Amino acid sequence: MAQPTENKYLGKAIRSKEGPRHVSGRGQFTDDFTLPGMLHGIVVRSPYPHARIVDVDARKALELPGVVGVVTPEVVKQRTRPFKPGRYAAGLKTPIPEYATAIDRVRYLGEPIAMLAAESRSIAEDALELITVEYDPLPTVVDPWEAMESSAPLLFEELGSNVAWTGAVSYGDVEEAFESADQVVREKLKIHRYSSTPLETLACLASFDAVSHRLDVWCNGQNPEVVYDALGEALSLENYRVVIPDIGGGFGQKIHLIRKYIVLTSLMALHTGRPVKWIEDRSEHMLAAGQSCGMEFEVEAAVQKDGTVLGLSVKEVDDVGGSVSTLTIHFTNKLNNLFSTYKVKNLRLEGRAVVTNKCPVVPNRGIGKPSMCFIWERMMDRIAEALGMSPPEVRSVNLIQPEEFPYQAPNGNVYGSGDYPELFRRALKNIEYEKVKSEQEKAREKGRYVGVGVVVGLEPGGRNAARDMAIFPDAKEMPGAGGVEGATLKLERNGTITLVLGGPSCGQFHETTTAQVVAEVLGVSPEQIHVVSSWDSGISPWGVSSSNTGNNFHLFDIGAVHGAALQLREKVLKLASHVLETSAEELTIEEGIVSSKQSSDKSLTFKWLGRVAYGNQSYIPQDLEAGLQTTYYYKFPTPEPFLLPDKQGRVRAQFTFSAAAHAAVVEVDVETGRVHILRYVIVSDNGTILNPGVVDGQIYGSVAHGISAALGEGFVYDSQGQLLTLTLTDCSKPSTMEVPEVEIEHYQVPSPFSVLGQKAAGEGAAIPSPAAIASAIEDALQPFEVKARELPLSPEVIWGLLNR
Repeated sequence: MAQPTENKYLGKAIRSKEGPRHVSGRGQFTDDFTLPGMLHGIVVRSPYPHARIVDVDARKALELPGVVGVVTPEVVKQRTRPFKPGRYAAGLKTPIPEYATAIDRVRYLGEPIAMLAAESRSIAEDALELITVEYDPLPTVVDPWEAMESSAPLLFEELGSNVAWTGAVSYGDVEEAFESADQVVREKLKIHRYSSTPLETLACLASFDAVSHRLDVWCNGQNPEVVYDALGEALSLENYRVVIPDIGGGFGQKIHLIRKYIVLTSLMALHTGRPVKWIEDRSEHMLAAGQSCGMEFEVEAAVQKDGTVLGLSVKEVDDVGGSVSTLTIHFTNKLNNLFSTYKVKNLRLEGRAVVTNKCPVVPNRGIGKPSMCFIWERMMDRIAEALGMSPPEVRSVNLIQPEEFPYQAPNGNVYGSGDYPELFRRALKNIEYEKVKSEQEKAREKGRYVGVGVVVGLEPGGRNAARDMAIFPDAKEMPGAGGVEGATLKLERNGTITLVLGGPSCGQFHETTTAQVVAEVLGVSPEQIHVVSSWDSGISPWGVSSSNTGNNFHLFDIGAVHGAALQLREKVLKLASHVLETSAEELTIEEGIVSSKQSSDKSLTFKWLGRVAYGNQSYIPQDLEAGLQTTYYYKFPTPEPFLLPDKQGRVRAQFTFSAAAHAAVVEVDVETGRVHILRYVIVSDNGTILNPGVVDGQIYGSVAHGISAALGEGFVYDSQGQLLTLTLTDCSKPSTMEVPEVEIEHYQVPSPFSVLGQKAAGEGAAIPSPAAIASAIEDALQPFEVKARELPLSPEVIWGLLNR
């Protein structure tokens, strides 16, 4: 680990580089771009959750002045190819062709059917009413258990069942663990469909040049690889470019389903010969942009009398909605934190992915990992109850101890560093656990029901692209392995530094943090560094990890930037040492000036070196290329063991592991079911913190997501597949009134696996927070014997539990 002993910029909350641009309205988002002759697209969506498409008639719409083109399912099928099954559909036994629109059948409310393009958005909206679609409505099924019945209507007749995938992973000797257990603790748990709400909805602008046969696309996709590959697969193009400018929030919403709309918008540009912009409105986003997966679990824990957990068995049912493209996404992501922070040796996870007439599932902050944490933490409370122990006692017995690091989990993950017992102890102390418990009975006597919950969670970071092969060993095409990410650095003629990143940003202050790393290594001020804010497939040095997903930034982007900065520093010193006629080891860099350690008279500015590097060959040594620019591609340096899954399915799903203990104190109004959070405490290990302001911002945002999901935010469908929570009000999005003040303590244990000791921070607080809230609510309502088995714990749900 190459961490400087004294840092001038790293570890400090410096002035934001991108903040002033955004708060002054100078950000460049997809909707800010306008091209000559640009049309405005609008999507025709299904009003039925399940129906055959009999006919699409756009003749009246095309007669309206200002309407230029309509792309129907027939055009889509004729002019495009279906997407290749991605990593999350590799388990399909029968291929299911998926296009940018529904072709002959719609399977969820709001599924795209066609696109219309007009001279203005208002004309397009008027013309939309003139398109006639004839449907043959089909029976719907929205409950996954009903969908699994043999009499249920089939969404994909080719599969012969609505159970589109089944699979399992098993580690250790689970049967032996249960046979030798003193007791088996059982529980059924459930997590609902919820989502995030990025300020910017899905957006795309496409332009095709018929002369050069080149397609240019601007969009706000989080994962460039998904967008880039989708365009090549669906449109059979080779000459195309993707640009991703500023993104107004992602959280997973802009990874998978967005490819449909990008291909559809691009097809419209090809169809009309003019640039086309499509901007999703908020209702469309709530209806069909994707939701997290509804999941149900049957859990059994094999335990000893002292609280030691010998093994865990989980049977999972995932409601994946009306698409097969993300069948296993919530199952496979549980491999990342499958064993959480506990030293349990035996675990079996069985899964079924069930298609229903609901919106397809997409990643949502922490995807799969909040539910795995929810399973572990709810079971720790159940085990404590069954054994007559306190919840902290049971957790303490099972936590991985600091002397066990680096710790290899049974499924292949390697935790580089940590002190989970200390995180837990500090959280108990900070929340004043014993004081809350001692005052609990007095509060109940006064009609106040106060409870406390303290949980621990793991936050993985840096995704291994080969992870999914652990459950798809027979897949014909490997999606990749490990991680590759690049960064380009250039010392300009004027002495400033330009940095081009390999991945896009969704507003997480990547420009600020990467500038700090470069400034620290090169010995310049962050103010001298310009970070290019947009991503460009033709310019950005990207790889399989160039994705604003999976907590990749801290490992791959920072690793690439750090490597590029070291290489550029070496070039600068080599050029300067040649000019100053001294060795590079005798030189130092500070504030953009290269100076001799021996003589202050010997110094060169970056500006002088920039002019020489690009304009005066007489100063450049023969063995140094002209210019001061470098591109560095980072790959994880210690991927073994289990870079690729072995025969037992062991794989390093992700490469670094943060952890945090969350503690919540809540008060429940038993008359209304309303929950008030009195205190919320987090003790977090994110390794070496590069910018505390950025890390705290990520924690605040992610804990708000988790608390909101726990207390009521979510999507509700009726039995006919109609979405009842279409507005922000219906969906119970949180405000500052619902999100408490969060008390954060950092306990840094540097990672031995990253260049600066840093660990992930983007998803962390969204992972344990639902479990912490559930634990606290259950503790508050202990006199009523209420069990928090399901999320959300909305006032209506709690009131129902109290009055059942």
